[in-house]
Amino acid sequence: MELNRAKTAQKLNVSLTTLDDWRRKGCPYTKKGKQVFFEMDTLKNWLDNRSSGDLDYTQERAKLTRLQAEKVTLELEQQRGNLLPLEMVIEGWQGLLSNARAKLLALPPKAAAQILGMESYIEVEQVIRGIIYEALDELAGDGVPKEFMQRLEVIAANLETAQNNYS
Repeated sequence: MELNRAKTAQKLNVSLTTLDDWRRKGCPYTKKGKQVFFEMDTLKNWLDNRSSGDLDYTQERAKLTRLQAEKVTLELEQQRGNLLPLEMVIEGWQGLLSNARAKLLALPPKAAAQILGMESYIEVEQVIRGIIYEALDELAGDGVPKEFMQRLEVIAANLETAQNNYS
């Protein structure tokens, strides 16, 4: 994707002066008339391949500060209960899917046992529908696993404590 100077600087979160400095140091760009354009992939490759002597320590410090701020923000959101740890979500979904699979696989033998000998289509349909609704009701009752509920309760308690301390 080719971008002009202003959009490139904005996308990379650098100043126009920094872009001009990179151009003087050999960064790839194209010129169309008086306008300068940068191919983002090429520019990123050039930045990745620069020697460590060309690093702008002010920019690197700014990146580190920004990343640290993002980390703190994510941790705070997790403590507030707005974000869940990835392993908790994966484990929860795996449990729900395992339960759903087990219940779906149990449907045919359960239905066969109840339907055997029935002659009415409507009666068979009602039995099958009842079995499906029973399985869905059981699945709807499956919530957050108990160990995760305890962790969420701790997160909520920490949030309440933090709010009380802040007030």
